[in-house]
Amino acid sequence: MNNKILAIKKLKNMRKEISDWRQLILSNSRKIQEEKKTIEKYGTIFNPANLKNLTKEDFKSFLLIKNNRHWEGIHRQGNIITSDMDRLKKGLEVLLDESKDIKERLDFLFPPKGQNYIKGLGRAIVTPILLVVYPDKYGVYNSKSEKGLEKMKFLPNFKGKSFAKKYIEINRILNELALEYKLTLWQLDEFVGSIVLGGGGVTEIKGQAIVDEVDGEQLESYEDFGLESHLEDFLVENWEGLELGKKYSILEEDGDMVGQQYPTPIGVIDILAQSKDGKEWLVVELKKGRSGDQVVGQLLRYIGWIRKEKAKEKEEVKGLIIVGEITDKLKYALETVDNVDLMVYSVNFKLRREDEL
Repeated sequence: MNNKILAIKKLKNMRKEISDWRQLILSNSRKIQEEKKTIEKYGTIFNPANLKNLTKEDFKSFLLIKNNRHWEGIHRQGNIITSDMDRLKKGLEVLLDESKDIKERLDFLFPPKGQNYIKGLGRAIVTPILLVVYPDKYGVYNSKSEKGLEKMKFLPNFKGKSFAKKYIEINRILNELALEYKLTLWQLDEFVGSIVLGGGGVTEIKGQAIVDEVDGEQLESYEDFGLESHLEDFLVENWEGLELGKKYSILEEDGDMVGQQYPTPIGVIDILAQSKDGKEWLVVELKKGRSGDQVVGQLLRYIGWIRKEKAKEKEEVKGLIIVGEITDKLKYALETVDNVDLMVYSVNFKLRREDEL
């Protein structure tokens, strides 16, 4: 079968898959209501006429999947983004000002050269805000939609282009797909995301992934596992103030911090960072109840993948394991490994009476 016939066959299969998805969506009244309510609520909150009343709590509530019903993991830099509300409001006023060209607005927030206007406010937050305010005009562009469009063979060549130019091209493609298949841009975003996950509902697949990750691993301490799950968020939120933050920055792409829970074909890296001089990668794994052999083996696989798929020539790849206690298994597992460091965390808290506060 030649390449042209194969391409036509793939396109026909994709069209059928999108059509089937549309029927599934239209038969799910709960999904339709969630879309309607979320757009009504946050479309009003972020409406340019109401931005002067935007509160920190309003903005951070949108970042939670239980409220936005659609986008997971965008809450992690909420405190950083909302640290200067006047600046945030100004940035959103520019973003949502339809009297200006979208390229001009995005170039303001994401300058082709220099730092983004607001740290932490990347494409994974900006484009959903555009969607809820202007649901018939702007689609979502994040790492998931990019990977989905790539699998669908719709992703353009972005080499050397600014974020604004990338988004304009992506948004054109999303609008064309939505029009052709009679989907809303919200529904299309969910479909493109499902392509990355291999089909099926997002919630069901996410739940299966959690089961697969834990199944077969004997947790040494349930308490340690729970604590270290929160520790990951603490490390990310306070990264700049830690010793690690002096040398490394958590990986970012188009203003999004993508280095927490970084997906790879062989598993999810807890934290992926780069040295500020760009010469070194750091793969960070929290023990999370796994045995020493398991966490070391997983970390070494990640190091190998980063070295082959991400690091450039002469860039070094190192690993770091963070634990609450060093066990003999872990110590001996690292005995002959040169490029992996070990750090121990401790938690201190104190109870005080009300009259001592």
